[in-house]
Amino acid sequence: MVSDPLLRAISGPTTGSLVFAFPPAGSGPSIFRQWLPVRPRGLELIAIHTPGREDRCSEPPVSSVKPLADDIAAAIDEYSERPYVIFGHSAGALLGREVAWRLRRSNRPVRLLIAAGSAAPDVTVDDSLAEADDVTLSRVMHEWGGISQEVLNSDAAEVILPCMRADMALANACRRDHPPTAEDRLDIPIAALAGADDSAIHLPDCQRWSTWTDAASTFQVLPGGHFFPFEQPAAVLEFIERDAGGLGGPVTTRTAG
Repeated sequence: MVSDPLLRAISGPTTGSLVFAFPPAGSGPSIFRQWLPVRPRGLELIAIHTPGREDRCSEPPVSSVKPLADDIAAAIDEYSERPYVIFGHSAGALLGREVAWRLRRSNRPVRLLIAAGSAAPDVTVDDSLAEADDVTLSRVMHEWGGISQEVLNSDAAEVILPCMRADMALANACRRDHPPTAEDRLDIPIAALAGADDSAIHLPDCQRWSTWTDAASTFQVLPGGHFFPFEQPAAVLEFIERDAGGLGGPVTTRTAG
């Protein structure tokens, strides 16, 4: 049973595949409830629940990588008694890599890191959003999709926008200004997923995740925009359940739909 506040059970426990899911910037664990109607029966979902959102909205959001990634890694290692997968969307993929890097010497290692809709950590991106005003930040979030303009114009924005800023600062802190070193690279497979119509990232920047591991990697393009994991949840969950465990060959590129 999950008791750590950093972990939120999304589905009931199973004996099958276990996935720790890291939400995108500004979001909380409940975004993964959109997966439940199409969730394979043998797949267990545990979402990461950082401060500042949902029922942790009274706590200040965290923008420093080290303490948060350390705490999440400790929570996962304490909870998990079987091999597991880390899935991260957008900024969540960057935080997920930091956590996977900390867990690489665990007695129960991560089986796979899935980075969805995210440029690799060494890709230069616009880092100004962490300091953007409300109007600019709301506009960008609306353009990316996932959150309606109606929500951004409501009182909920008072909670969402501070979390978004903190998460963007956190993502910036996860980035490197150089290609990965031997110390940076993971020793587990990385699967990079991208939306065919994602206006927030360039596909080659997502594909660069292959340089962040000494193990196998794969790159797959799925239909949808930046929030394709929630626009096409069945395709993403099918990948996790069917394809992820089979990584073991060279880097491959696949396009679906």
